[in-house]
Amino acid sequence: EINGAKLEEPRNSTSQSPCSLAAMAHTSFDMQAFHAQIDDALKKHFPPSSPPTLPHPSALARAAASLPKASDALSKPLGVSATTAHLLDDIVPALSGQALSPRYYGFVTGSVHPAAQAAEAVVAALDQNVQVHLPDQTIATDVEASALDLLADLLGLSHPQTGARRGIFTGRTFTTGATGSNILGLACAREHVLARRVPPGSPSVGELGILGACVAAGVTDIQVLTTMGHSSLSKAASVVGLGRASVKQMAKSPERPWLLDVDAVERELVARDGTGVATIIAVSAGEVNTGLFAAGKEDMKRLRELADRYGSWIHVDGGKWFPVMCVAKKWT
Repeated sequence: EINGAKLEEPRNSTSQSPCSLAAMAHTSFDMQAFHAQIDDALKKHFPPSSPPTLPHPSALARAAASLPKASDALSKPLGVSATTAHLLDDIVPALSGQALSPRYYGFVTGSVHPAAQAAEAVVAALDQNVQVHLPDQTIATDVEASALDLLADLLGLSHPQTGARRGIFTGRTFTTGATGSNILGLACAREHVLARRVPPGSPSVGELGILGACVAAGVTDIQVLTTMGHSSLSKAASVVGLGRASVKQMAKSPERPWLLDVDAVERELVARDGTGVATIIAVSAGEVNTGLFAAGKEDMKRLRELADRYGSWIHVDGGKWFPVMCVAKKWT
């Protein structure tokens, strides 16, 4: 029994979809009417002819005034209808048009494709857990894996020798955004550069911890060599224990600050070889405001060779510009 509605096992499993079960679980809430209200609100506040970039100050003031401020607000729920009206009448008019207006440049948030919007509705309604692979219970993790394969296909990522595009990334995931991606990427980099230096048979870096692993590996510092990296790169370095000071700029020249000076990177790797300093090479692909790539195809090949020779890790921050690879053959 959910929300007062008794759910019975359907006699024919093919005759009743999970969506219908979700609808039964909310018998007191008319989902179809709610969707109609959303459409009306969007048409009213975001006319398709000229979507506003920012809400009117009066709409922001009204929305702010409508937010619950009393200490006992939590114990006095509005109910579904009043809450829906509050969302559509007070909150929606005060939201920016970042995903609808072609003139909004504050954040990189594109509009939603109708198919993606439908998928988002399914995600919200059925709320699957993709953390654990349970193939006998749900197709959710297989859907995510397939989406990741398609993304690799779109970007032209393939095995350098065989040309295969499937099954080459055994570790892969979708992240929350720029900061989440850079945190995960630098965490992987940290594990790699320390793991290769600890004595054979040592526990993993995850088991030892970063301080224990550094001691066991004889590492006194981990540096991140980059050019014009996204602001979240330094933030990620601080979160994973490397520190903002570990991020060092290796620009080609003042005139072309986005280009990574591969010669300077090589000199740094040679100078640090055999010392207690481990190196992560972070390549911007491309720079957040201009889309300019820090390295071209030949430079990337050379960086790969240097990283293999000196045991460094290459972290590529694609951000919003990585899809350029779909059309710019010189990068692929």
